[in-house]
Amino acid sequence: MNIIGLICILIAQFFSGAGIVRLFRIQLSTVPSWCLSMITGVALTSFVPCFMQLLGIPITHTYTAISIGLFTALCSIPLILPFRMPRLGTIVLPKMYELPFILVFLFLIVSSLWRCFYFPPTPRDVLAGAELLAEFTVREHTMVNSVYSIDLHTTNNQFKSPYLTSLQIIYKLYVCPFGQLWLGSLFVPLVIWLYNILRDRIHSLLACMVLLMYFAIPDAFAYTYIMLYDFSNMVFFFSGFYFLTQYILHKRQPDFAFSVFLFGIATYIRVETLVLVALVSLMPAFNYYKEKLPLPRIALRTLLLMAGPVFFYIVCMHIFIPNFVPAKLDTAGQINQNLTDVSAYFTRLSAINDLLIFSEKGVLVFGYYMYFFMAILTFDLIFIRKFTREARMALFGIGVVYFGLAFLGYLLPLFDVLNTTKRGLFKVIPLISLYYANSGMITRISDYLKRKELKASEPDTQTTTAPRPVVASAKQKEGKAKK
Repeated sequence: MNIIGLICILIAQFFSGAGIVRLFRIQLSTVPSWCLSMITGVALTSFVPCFMQLLGIPITHTYTAISIGLFTALCSIPLILPFRMPRLGTIVLPKMYELPFILVFLFLIVSSLWRCFYFPPTPRDVLAGAELLAEFTVREHTMVNSVYSIDLHTTNNQFKSPYLTSLQIIYKLYVCPFGQLWLGSLFVPLVIWLYNILRDRIHSLLACMVLLMYFAIPDAFAYTYIMLYDFSNMVFFFSGFYFLTQYILHKRQPDFAFSVFLFGIATYIRVETLVLVALVSLMPAFNYYKEKLPLPRIALRTLLLMAGPVFFYIVCMHIFIPNFVPAKLDTAGQINQNLTDVSAYFTRLSAINDLLIFSEKGVLVFGYYMYFFMAILTFDLIFIRKFTREARMALFGIGVVYFGLAFLGYLLPLFDVLNTTKRGLFKVIPLISLYYANSGMITRISDYLKRKELKASEPDTQTTTAPRPVVASAKQKEGKAKK
């Protein structure tokens, strides 16, 4: 493995992402800002090979390095401009009882990174798509290469987003032959950022337990080192949803703009995300309606939210595929030809429940994560019966993914249950963690632990030291005796 190449790529990703985060004027503390910069930078660097191909530049070692350097410098311009940014907060060090959890997290993170490095890409989707295209691009220095001379009519993987292909090209050129170490550039910042989100809202011990449950989800952890589109799609969909909730709560326009951008990246990775974002747009639209905004303004702001996803959808479907893929894509043939039969939607919804959640297969895929969530939600509904705005929005996001995936299965028959829908359900995992951070039961337990911890750290003011008795010296006793 080329360590110097890896360090240079990580630096390029960080500074390009940091420049875009600064451009949007996102208000975050130090560690979350670093994490978000790295996550954003991964998506930005994936554009470089596409730009090179579009401009007719050979995708060689030298030209790609120059292109990444120029692109990073361009994205980093906001870092040197005199923007007035809020001062970043101090880094809060972990407490003693967090250290055992952190050691477990580090062990799992190192295990994931090692598997990214040691094992080659194995999913059939990438072997007939992104990995194959990237390997031939590295050999022939162009994304339109001889791989298309192979008969690929039995698969549609060559028509998917160039996101994976581009990242594989970069990491194959500069890091290692298997590429895919870029997955760690998403996984590590995501868990650190998620941990900070949890710590800001609930007690650190509960935050550690919630994050440990996330690590314990079998398939979700496996896809931190198995290269497919769904883990990346989960990261950017959650990021876009999170900043949309922050916009609704705090009315900061930069949060809304950044949410549009992140939803666009999620759509760039998987174009069907456009449907889920359209469903998510109902949440701010309802909020605008409660604020009694005029209907034209509600419609305009909804269209603005959809602008980013629609733009990246057009880039994938009407720029990348027609110009980079010398094969025809029949999109009309993939749509359900009998949309009037609405029963297919409920059949798909029932299949998700029977095959992916309430089944032995569901336990193998998600562990007991879904069951624990339903238990917490049931307790909140019966006993707490009060939900914060952030909790309600997290539940809305979970509902969008759950019902939206069933709708996608109804709309696109190729969107099967045991593969595409299963991986699509990954998007509810960080949303469930966000709900835990605002759950009535968990926040009450958190408040109790915080009071106990605060009381234990305070000095005991009730115990006062009694004055020491004055003991007369021997000479004083002799003087009293003479008197």
